[in-house]
Amino acid sequence: MNFDLAFFPDMKTFVSFGSLSITWYAVLILTGAFLAYLLSLRIFRKWGYDDEIFENYFLMMFPIAIIGARIWYVLFEWEQYADNWVKVFYVWEGGLAIHGGLLAAIGFGWFYFRRHGVDGLRVADVALPHVMLAQVIGRWGNFMNQEAFGEIVPESYFDHFPAFIKDQMYISGHYHMPTFLYEGIGNLIGFILIMFVYRKYGRKKRGDLAYAYIAWYGMVRFFVEGLRTDSLMFGGIRVAQAVSVIGVLFGVCGILGVWNKMFAKFYPWRKEKPVVLFDLDGTLVDTKELIFQSFRHVFAQYKPDHTLSEEELQSFLGPTLKQSFARYFDVSMSDELIACYREYNHREHDRYVKEFAGVKETLDYLRGNGYAMAVVSNKTKHTVAMGLEKFGLEEYFPVIIGCEEIKEPKPDPSGILEACKALYRGHDNVIYVGDSASDVQAAKNMGGFSVACVFDEAKEAELTQSKPCALIHHMEELIELVKEDREWEDRTIY
Repeated sequence: MNFDLAFFPDMKTFVSFGSLSITWYAVLILTGAFLAYLLSLRIFRKWGYDDEIFENYFLMMFPIAIIGARIWYVLFEWEQYADNWVKVFYVWEGGLAIHGGLLAAIGFGWFYFRRHGVDGLRVADVALPHVMLAQVIGRWGNFMNQEAFGEIVPESYFDHFPAFIKDQMYISGHYHMPTFLYEGIGNLIGFILIMFVYRKYGRKKRGDLAYAYIAWYGMVRFFVEGLRTDSLMFGGIRVAQAVSVIGVLFGVCGILGVWNKMFAKFYPWRKEKPVVLFDLDGTLVDTKELIFQSFRHVFAQYKPDHTLSEEELQSFLGPTLKQSFARYFDVSMSDELIACYREYNHREHDRYVKEFAGVKETLDYLRGNGYAMAVVSNKTKHTVAMGLEKFGLEEYFPVIIGCEEIKEPKPDPSGILEACKALYRGHDNVIYVGDSASDVQAAKNMGGFSVACVFDEAKEAELTQSKPCALIHHMEELIELVKEDREWEDRTIY
């Protein structure tokens, strides 16, 4: 028995090992699928999702999509399988219809992501344009199998084509139009336009990129399908053309907002209010003077010859205590310095902490209108509770996330993600309200909607430079902001 390993023994085969072989078709389909997965996963990570959610989806979705694509093809080509139905399972010989695969993958994704509390339209906006890129690669699998070709053309038709395309398009004694290539080029143009033009300058709402993919691919496939000679037929109708027309209409209606209105009518959960999370210091309560006095107290004890300037004191607003002290003291002293800071801070808390105007009124509105709320702070939970209790704000917040409950301090987004979990809510629509650049960055690091509170004019330039999604100068401005009809995410996180 021959067990010789051979790469590229023929145009259809990537590698053979005795009677076993791996075809180019399989390699290219898998390559396209993994590329789409990896590019999408890169964005999902930026949104703070666990890799496991999407790894599991991909591992389950891929065979489901293959089965869907195969069933779709077999349904319209049953005659060639009727006498030997076992060949239905010979997927490696080709015979997958992309429309069946897409319907199966999207249908499974709708149930899967809803079960995991993830907005399916948000996922589709990322995944489907990358699927278009996968299709570009997958069409070369059709090329290697000598399928998805067009009508007979003269040899001169290929005068300006590479020789390898001309040679492979010589099928059954005739040259054929390389429609696989035309569809691939159309899809590549569509990917570039959707991801680099429409995403930046045309997208208005969640789902628009997915709808643009469906409409664009439908348009490309409709015209290319008219040139093919191996189309799946239903009576005298080319199946792919009929589905493409439906796809174009569906995608255009989606972009125009027709389906969003229907979702809002029949599925109220599509308009679920965002989670509203707050930082404490400088946002809900004015602790600036307490912070300054606490640092002055520590420096008076451990570095009495150093007088803190106003600029230095301002720089302590935002970073953790450990980060701030590390700029002036040996790291080995951190615990001792922090203990000294907190002892003074707790003792003098009520003396220096002040209330911001409009905070209670804003929280009353949010609670009265069903918004889930929590506090996320780099301070300890006990310190946060002290600040809330002084002004009677603790009743608004069933969840408080302090530094002892998170993996890393802000700007790491783990505190925001933990708060959403504690509230039993997903994090597709999250508003994080804070007063520092690290607060803004924490929201950006999970794709959330960042609101920067400019209650201190000295920090306005820094906060503006951090590019929050919104700036407010009074807490009650948040009431008007949350009334806006939008997806509560940072659209620049792609």
